[in-house]
Amino acid sequence: MVELGWLLDGSIDRKSKNLVLWIKSNRKTRGYPYPSFKSSLFVDTDLLENYEWEDAEILQATAEHSEVVDTQLVKRYLSVYDETKKEVVQVFTQPGYHWEVANDLERLPGATVFHADIHPVQQFFITQEVFPFGKVKYEFRNGKIVELKNLDSRDDIHYEIPDLEEIRLEISVNTERLFPRMEDSIHSIKIQKQGETKIIEEADEKRALLKLQRAIDEIDPDVIITRGGDEQLFRYLTLRSRIHDVELVFSRDGTPLDVKQRDPQSFWQYNRVVYKSGRGVMFKGRIHIDRNVSLYYSPSGIEGIAEGCRLAFAQPQQVARMSIGSVNAAVQYYNAYKRGLLIPPIKKNPEFLKSVNDLATIDRGGLVFQPKPGIYENVAECDFSSMYPTLMVTRNISPETICMRNECPYNHEYCIDVPGVSFRICERRRGLVAESLEQVIQKRNTFKKLIKEGEEAKKYRLMQNTLKGILVSCFGYLGFKNARFGRVEAHTAVTAFARELLLKTQEIGESYGFEIIHGIVDSLWLTSENEVEFENVQEFCKEVTNAVDISMSPKGIYRWFVIPSSHVNSSIAPLNRYYGLFRNGSIKTRGIEVRRRDTCLYVGDCQNAMIQVLAQAQDKNEFLELIPEAFGVCQDYITELQAGDVDMRDLVLNSRLSREPDEYKTTSRAAAAAKQLVEMGKDLHAGQKVRYVLIESDTKNPLRRIKAIELIDDSIQYDPDAYAKLCLRSFESLIPAKYIKSSEDSPEKSLLSNIRAIIQ
Repeated sequence: MVELGWLLDGSIDRKSKNLVLWIKSNRKTRGYPYPSFKSSLFVDTDLLENYEWEDAEILQATAEHSEVVDTQLVKRYLSVYDETKKEVVQVFTQPGYHWEVANDLERLPGATVFHADIHPVQQFFITQEVFPFGKVKYEFRNGKIVELKNLDSRDDIHYEIPDLEEIRLEISVNTERLFPRMEDSIHSIKIQKQGETKIIEEADEKRALLKLQRAIDEIDPDVIITRGGDEQLFRYLTLRSRIHDVELVFSRDGTPLDVKQRDPQSFWQYNRVVYKSGRGVMFKGRIHIDRNVSLYYSPSGIEGIAEGCRLAFAQPQQVARMSIGSVNAAVQYYNAYKRGLLIPPIKKNPEFLKSVNDLATIDRGGLVFQPKPGIYENVAECDFSSMYPTLMVTRNISPETICMRNECPYNHEYCIDVPGVSFRICERRRGLVAESLEQVIQKRNTFKKLIKEGEEAKKYRLMQNTLKGILVSCFGYLGFKNARFGRVEAHTAVTAFARELLLKTQEIGESYGFEIIHGIVDSLWLTSENEVEFENVQEFCKEVTNAVDISMSPKGIYRWFVIPSSHVNSSIAPLNRYYGLFRNGSIKTRGIEVRRRDTCLYVGDCQNAMIQVLAQAQDKNEFLELIPEAFGVCQDYITELQAGDVDMRDLVLNSRLSREPDEYKTTSRAAAAAKQLVEMGKDLHAGQKVRYVLIESDTKNPLRRIKAIELIDDSIQYDPDAYAKLCLRSFESLIPAKYIKSSEDSPEKSLLSNIRAIIQ
C-alpha cells in the first residue's frame, strides 16, 4: 500500500533490531519498522596493507561479530586533505548495536573506525536525504516500510510544516516552602492545548498520575513542551510514579517513563564551562522539547527546529538540544558524505609548527576599535551581514585549502594571499567548510528578504534565527580544538581578512566625514561633527559593500548612545556594554544588567525602570538633566528593599560553577552555594548553575553570606544592603563615571553619596 505523509522522527527498536520511522498521515502518527536499513561503519586497518591477508579473509574477520550483517570493500577519502580514495571495509550492523560493533572493531590491528559517533537514525537521514517534518511517499506491507521517497527538498524556502498536536505540560507541587523539592507531592497538573487548559487536581496523587496518563493517551500529542523537563519535571514524575506503582508512558512505542542519570559532562565552550547532565529526556515517536535547554524552539512555533533538522539531517529532539557548534558539524558531515569523505573519530588536523616571530605576526585576532566612555549624539550603527561566514565562503577558507608550501606544484596559480601572514588560500578545489556554509548564508539572506516583505514574517524570522545561530558559531568552531574539520590556520586567515576589511571600511568612513567611536567583530558605530543623515549612511554602506564584497547595512541612528565606564577602571570602556535610544523610539541594550542572565529579577527591573526614565531624553542635554530622576528610581527600589517588602523569589541570583566544587581555593558566592548543596548530598559538577540568595553579606564566614535556594525556609531573610549595592551598581552601569563625579554639588552626586552612606 502506498501513502503520503510527514516524516516526524526515527528511533531504534533494539528488541526487533529495526529502524522505526514515525510518520504522520491522515492526522494520525504511527511507527513503521524499516527492516532494510542497516547502519554503517567504515574501518581502515593494517590488515588492508598486509599482503598475507586476502580480501575475503579481511571481510570474514570483520564479519565475525554477531551483530554484523554484511561487509564489503569500498573506496573513500580518509582525510579532508586526501586527493585520492583509499580502500576501507564498510561494515553493515544492526541499527541498535552500532556502538558495540564499533568498539569491537577497534581491536583489529591498527584499526581506525569511521562514522562511529554518527547516530544510526542520522545516518539514515543523511544517506536517504530525508529529514524530519518533510513530506514523504512510502509503501508498506504487513505494517513494515519497503520503500520511502522524499517529496521535499532541503534547499526549499517556501516549505510547509505539518500540523502537529502540541501540548504544554506544567506541574505544581504541595509545599509551603518558597522553592519546591522532589519530595513534595503533586498539587496540580496543567495541560495546555491550542488555547485550552486542562487542570488535573486530585487529593489522591495516584489518581492525578492516572488522569495524566489518560489525558496523554486521549490527546495523543506529537510534541510535548516543558520548562525543565530534562532536569526536573520528568525526573520528578518518575519518582512520584514509583512511589504509587503507576506506570507512566510518554513514548508512542509503549516504553515506560524511566529517567536515568547518564554520565554528565563538563567542558569549555565559548570561554565558559558548560555542563551537560546526561538527563536529556527524549521519547520515541513523540517529540519532547525542553524550553530551558533548546536554542531553536520559540513559544510561537517549531519552525526553528524544523529548519535545523533540514540542515543537520538530525532528529528533532537532538536538534532541540544541540549546541550551535554541533549543528555546524552535522551540516559538514552531510557534505562530507556527498564527497565520499569519511568522518574521523577524533580531529586529525594538528596546527602547523610556527616560529615565535610567526606567532607574533599572525596570531592577532580580529580588529577592535576601542571605545571611550561617554554619552554620544547622532550615532549610526552599521553591521556587516554574516561577515566572518561570508569571508569563509568567498575566500574559500577551509582546513584543506590552507597552503603552507613554499614550492607549489601549480606555481601558486590557484592561491590567494592572506593579508599579513605567511600562508595562502588555495582555490583549486572548493573547501568543505566554505561549501557547507554557502547554502546557510543563501537561505538566511532569502529569509531576511521574506521577513521584510511581510510574507509569513513570524515563520521566517524563526527560521532565520536558527541560521543566524549557526553562522555566529561557525568561526569559533573553525578554530575549536575538537572540530573534525577545523584548523587554527583557517581561523587565523578569517581574522586576517577581517582586519583588512575593517581598515578599508574605516578609510571609506573618513572620506564621508565619519568617526568610528566603537567597532567590534562586524558592527561599527559612527558619528560626525554634523547631523548624521540616514541617506548618507546608506550611501556609505553601499560603497563599503562594493569595496569589500560583503553586504553592509545601517541598523539605525541613535538620538543618544551611551558607552558606560568599566567598574574596575572608570577611564576604560568595556567592549560589550552599551545602550541607546534610536530615532524611532526603540531602545537597544547590550551587556548591562537587564541583559545579563545572572542578574536577579529585582535588580533587572530596577535598571529597566531607570532606562525608561532616561529614554524620555531627546538629546544629550536632556539625558543629563534626567540623571537625578533616574537615580530617584534607584532610591525607590532601595527603599523597598530596606522595608523588607520584596519577594525573595525576585532576589534569586545564579552563578555557573567554573570548576568542580572541591576544586575551589577561595570561597566565592558560587563556591559557597556549591559547598552547601554538596553537604546536603546533591551531586554537582563544573558548568552547572547554582541559585542562591544573599543573606549576610558582611559576615566573615563566606558560607553564611548566601543561602542556596534548596535550603531556604521561612526563617531566612534576605540582606537588604547587599541588594541595595547591586541596585546602585546597576545605576553606575548606565552612567559614565565622569558624569557622576563631574560636580560635587550636582544632585546626582549628593544622591549617590546619601545612598552609599545608607548601605555602608
